[in-house]
Amino acid sequence: MSRRNHFITKDIQIIQDFILDIDEDVKVCRSSSFSVDCDEEIIFLGNKRYDRISKIFMNWVNKKFNTNIHNWIAISILHEMGHIMTNTEEMREQRAKLDSIYTFLYEQGIIETEHEYFTKYFEIEAEIAATTWAVHYYLTHKEKCDTMIKMIGSTDF
Repeated sequence: MSRRNHFITKDIQIIQDFILDIDEDVKVCRSSSFSVDCDEEIIFLGNKRYDRISKIFMNWVNKKFNTNIHNWIAISILHEMGHIMTNTEEMREQRAKLDSIYTFLYEQGIIETEHEYFTKYFEIEAEIAATTWAVHYYLTHKEKCDTMIKMIGSTDF
């Protein structure tokens, strides 16, 4: 993976500072994909490459929330933060069950495309709550979010 496709140490620090302004207990770490550990309050960062899953996600976000956001990395980071901010045990349990069901249906060919799988996944209550939080934060702090993205040297899709 080329250097420009992954978050370097400087990027992690910039993103950590950005997150600390929201919640001083949340940590940021590099990983192979965007995810979150709500119990430990750790956001894991994937990479800067705008791939097919990122495209499906951002198309869904813009349609669902009637927006035209192009800052997919900020939304991805904020989505993971949104899980921490909106997390409930009930939503986590429901998310785990539905994700297992959707994965099974996809593997069996009942859900026929990756697009259909992810669209169903994004509609899970915990995912909608996290994305709603992310979109609201982005729209109310757009300049701050866009500045952070420029500082890490990323571009819109």
